[in-house]
Amino acid sequence: MAELEKSDVIKNLLNNLIDISGRKTTRGHAIFTLERVIKQLEDKYAFLTNVKIKDTRYIEDDDTISVMSDINVVNSSDMGLAIQDIITTMDTSLGEDAGHFFIKELRRNLSDEYVSSMDDMGVDLSLLQLEREVRNLEKSISRKTE
Repeated sequence: MAELEKSDVIKNLLNNLIDISGRKTTRGHAIFTLERVIKQLEDKYAFLTNVKIKDTRYIEDDDTISVMSDINVVNSSDMGLAIQDIITTMDTSLGEDAGHFFIKELRRNLSDEYVSSMDDMGVDLSLLQLEREVRNLEKSISRKTE
């Protein structure tokens, strides 16, 4: 099996984030939120300028996500850190709209090939879900003690 290009991995991930978020809110809100997340992270990860998101709900035969091939030369560990930040920032930005098992659902929607590629980049979706649950538990406990 040929190794996936980073551009394919990031495009597939972002499309899945929009699909999952769009079912919980609206597709327009999901696209807007993801676009804002990518812009916010561009300062930290300059290579994210190679990712473009546009609202294509009213345009036929056009991709919502376009990723330039320049992103394929990015160091795998840097790409992994960016992917983790995209997922956690999107989850945080959506707040309660993301749902309790947002990351678990994302993992379920990605094919094994993409999950494996992300694992190789240092992205552990199960660990991200666990960290999310711990953060939510800490929030819940701190609210009860106030």
